[in-house]
Amino acid sequence: MSQEKKQAILRNAAILSLIFVVTAVTVVLGMMLTLKKLNVFDQYGKIIALTVATFVLMAVFYVYLNYSSNSRSLESMSNAKLVAVAYTAIVIGILLSCATGSYLSWYALPLAFVSLIVGILIRVRVGVMATVVSGMAVMIISPATEFAENLQAVIPIVLGVFTAMLSGFIMAFLIRKRYSRFKLTWGALIVSLAMMPFSALMTVLYTLDARTVLNNAIFTAMGNMLAVAVITASLPLYERIFNVWTDFRLQELITLQQPLLKKLNEEAPGTFSHSMAVANLAESCAVAIGINPYMARACGYFHDIGKSKNPQFFIENQKDGYNPHDELIPEVSVNMITRHTTAGYEMLKEAHMPAEICKAALEHHGDSPVSYFYMKVKSITEGDVDNKEFCYEGPCPTTKYSAIIMICDICEAMFRAKPPEDMVSLEKAVDGVVKSRLTEGQLDDCGLTMKDLKLIKQTICRAIPASMHKRIDYDKAKERR
Repeated sequence: MSQEKKQAILRNAAILSLIFVVTAVTVVLGMMLTLKKLNVFDQYGKIIALTVATFVLMAVFYVYLNYSSNSRSLESMSNAKLVAVAYTAIVIGILLSCATGSYLSWYALPLAFVSLIVGILIRVRVGVMATVVSGMAVMIISPATEFAENLQAVIPIVLGVFTAMLSGFIMAFLIRKRYSRFKLTWGALIVSLAMMPFSALMTVLYTLDARTVLNNAIFTAMGNMLAVAVITASLPLYERIFNVWTDFRLQELITLQQPLLKKLNEEAPGTFSHSMAVANLAESCAVAIGINPYMARACGYFHDIGKSKNPQFFIENQKDGYNPHDELIPEVSVNMITRHTTAGYEMLKEAHMPAEICKAALEHHGDSPVSYFYMKVKSITEGDVDNKEFCYEGPCPTTKYSAIIMICDICEAMFRAKPPEDMVSLEKAVDGVVKSRLTEGQLDDCGLTMKDLKLIKQTICRAIPASMHKRIDYDKAKERR
């Protein structure tokens, strides 16, 4: 057995041991809440049985979590972070459900909290699975604790948990639409109201008492709204503690009041305009290939942030025809140009930006040459010139976001300098950009497939004409009058 496999086994064993301890504590606290008393340790046999049964659920979920993270990488989420986020949410969901079930009603369970918090921070499918685990754990702990001798009393618990789980499943799918915090709250309210008739139907299965039916319907809505209230309070804490960049947090990041963007707009307005255009293209490309459009837009906004260090050395920021490169030798000019990638990376790291944004700033030129100055020095130098001295330091793009920014950056700059004459020339130019980057090996490590690249090319060819549409020449219009 290799050393790596041994370490993986030991790591999983350590995590499962920790999960067992957490499960035991959760079972004890759940029993306390259900029985409404602190001393439950005299029922140690029951504690052991419930802990083992609940731990089986927790262990199965851990296997699923590992499978989910391995089958499709989760951005910026280490295995330890995944486990911490998922299991804290499950434990909170179980304990909240035990408390509300015992003190209010078994139809007031806020299990939607689990599906929402895990779905937002990790993935919707993982959130649904976590909700199932939480609901089953509640069904194991609560009936066995309080109603073991009264089978009739178990029915409301089972139906209440089932209703709460279904509410959680429906709310989880709200996340697929990338709701804002405000829209998510209103969406949850609508789901709560929609679940009231279903809750009433579940109640009718075991009683026809009108008051009980109405109460359970109301409690279902209360439980869902409680879940949203807890989400609203806890999500910012989760985001900060675990440093997770949710869509909500990214939306706040890409406002134009962000200090780094304000600095770029004030000190390098040409670069700022270029970054806005690249961000629009990148967002459209991200939607086309199915990755996070908010992250892509953020990468576009900040990819050239390093140019704010020396804005006058970049042509889009030069005024009155003055070009400082005219006074410098090509080697110095290249150094001033290429350092914006590392400068931007350092600025973004200091600002605690997401890893994908930092990488996009560093990698969006890869290790490609600065062709203008390379050709300039060749024209004035006899003999061979080392191409490497006129290249960016790299590395080449290691994420899909960095690769998209690389392609959109080149296309936007190229077509801003010389707008395409027609669609045929546009498609040919975009195809040439992608092919040249493939030939140079710039896209070898980014994870983009040929299908992704095809979609990206099609998206850029659709978006460029829309961003460069012609406007009416009002001076000529006046002359015609």
